[in-house]
Amino acid sequence: MADITLPPSLLQPRDDNEADSLLSILGRIHDERGHFRHITEQGLQTEIAANENDDESSDTDEDDDGAEADGAEEKDRREQLWVARAEMRQHVDSARNEALIALDFVSLLLSKDAPKQADLTMSPHLKQFIKPGTLATDVWHNVQPNKEQEQVDDTIARSWRMQSLQASADSLLGAAARLEKNVRRETHYWEQVLSVSDKGWSISRLPREKHNLGVRFGFLEALGEFRDRGLAALRSDEDGNVLLDKGLGNNSKVVRVRIKQGDDIIGVSQMPDTSDESESALEARIRHARDSLYEEELFHEIIRESRSLASYGVDMRDSIIRLPTRLSPTASASASESLEVLIDLMPLTEIDTKAREKQPEDAWAQAIALALRLFLSYTHRERLARRSELPLPISSIRRDTPVANIMKPVLTMLQHRSILGDIGTYLEGVEKLLKAASIDASIETAAFDPALLRSAETIDSLMQRGLTPIHSRMRLSLKIPHLANALEFGIEVRTSILAPAFGSAMLVTSPVGLPRVEIPEMQELKDYFNTAIANALGHGIVDKLSNWSLNDRCGVLGKANSNDKIGIVVHGEGDAAQKSLVLRTPKERFEWKVEDVMEQDGFWETVKQHVWDGA
Repeated sequence: MADITLPPSLLQPRDDNEADSLLSILGRIHDERGHFRHITEQGLQTEIAANENDDESSDTDEDDDGAEADGAEEKDRREQLWVARAEMRQHVDSARNEALIALDFVSLLLSKDAPKQADLTMSPHLKQFIKPGTLATDVWHNVQPNKEQEQVDDTIARSWRMQSLQASADSLLGAAARLEKNVRRETHYWEQVLSVSDKGWSISRLPREKHNLGVRFGFLEALGEFRDRGLAALRSDEDGNVLLDKGLGNNSKVVRVRIKQGDDIIGVSQMPDTSDESESALEARIRHARDSLYEEELFHEIIRESRSLASYGVDMRDSIIRLPTRLSPTASASASESLEVLIDLMPLTEIDTKAREKQPEDAWAQAIALALRLFLSYTHRERLARRSELPLPISSIRRDTPVANIMKPVLTMLQHRSILGDIGTYLEGVEKLLKAASIDASIETAAFDPALLRSAETIDSLMQRGLTPIHSRMRLSLKIPHLANALEFGIEVRTSILAPAFGSAMLVTSPVGLPRVEIPEMQELKDYFNTAIANALGHGIVDKLSNWSLNDRCGVLGKANSNDKIGIVVHGEGDAAQKSLVLRTPKERFEWKVEDVMEQDGFWETVKQHVWDGA
């Protein structure tokens, strides 16, 4: 084969990354053109001119195209030769390396028996890291088998295998027992969790413990402290029983409402019955925790509201909130004036489970307790409605949480009930007094009892009854014997503790004399009615007299051109001994009382004998 002479520039592969470096350029120039002393300016110009002439004639000269194609093929051939050369050198180096490794291995193996000969063939690298004589060979002669020893070894091996298999079996049985226990515990745990979920309780993951479940028994619209306490973890013990976190449900509390008259308690709200075993222990604890949290929040809200109701007589002493049953301190003395509502928070463990006798005001105490709880629920609904609205613009001004209206409706109902009771007691006394004087009279009273609370269809209507003025109407009718129509007195009671009323107002209408007026105090109402009844009786007397006139401001009849007067005085308040009806004629004085035995003539018979017949 003819020798192939390649240019020096093709004998060295070039790296494209170094194509632009100065050293690479200088190296290529040296390979292509030789030493720089052989390169002249004239020679370069001549070469450039020749290249330009070649480019101009390249479009028309086909022979030049063929030469260029041959040059490209020659270049590709050279590149293939260089690739083959590099691959061949790689294989040669690999074979040489493996041969040297084999030689080192044999030399190291012989270094035990022939160290001098092996030292000549060992490489310096092997001598540096491995000491000669480390590896050697030996010849073992076959030993005659010992049947007895083989049997012993076989027995020992079998025993070890049996022992290992027994240990493995015991381990598997123990694991199976633990797995069965864990499955039973998990099954019991999830049965209780599902039972709680089926009862309607919300089950979710704990915010800070993603691997634990919790039950939500609180209220999302409660204040921050009570909202956070409304979520408890459901943890399991060794037997799979669910434990309510933080001991919740064990120390439950309840709001108690009592009605006190003087030193005696005449009404107590119902306490929850803790002896109900219809629920499981877990469900009962969750329910007790929910009820206790609700009661604690209720008492907290009542305390907050009581600070703004001090002007109404609401105060707190010895952890007991005291509500007056009437808001007016200048009201007349009556049975209701000495009543007081006591509200406190007590643990269920302190509840007396013994049966007690029913008190006369138990129904009202229970009605007040239910109203307080309903009003807290209504407060939650209001907070939810506010939270559902568009938020207010961001401001640096701190927005305080509004105080809930829980006791204001209760105060309104208590005030209205008290004033109705006072008016009803007064009208009943007046009716007895008039009947003692043989005057035909009848009354219609309005009793505000807990049944009115139950008649509210929704909690909104119940709140409206407490936050808006409450109206009630009462009536007194007097029958004058010689008049066709009875004389009727009307009383409309309006109670509200919001502006502008701040109490009870009584709108009174009279058939004779005095106009329709609004009276704010009970004592003024009694004085007005005493005068109005006297005017009505005087109106019946003057109707059959001539030259007589009635002064409707004081119930006195006067005769024209004379000093004769007929006076009528009604005392309808006070106890039975103080209630009286007095008739003063120009000659005599007649008086009727409730407690007197009917020994004298009636009022109209006396008027006929001593007034009409003598006129």
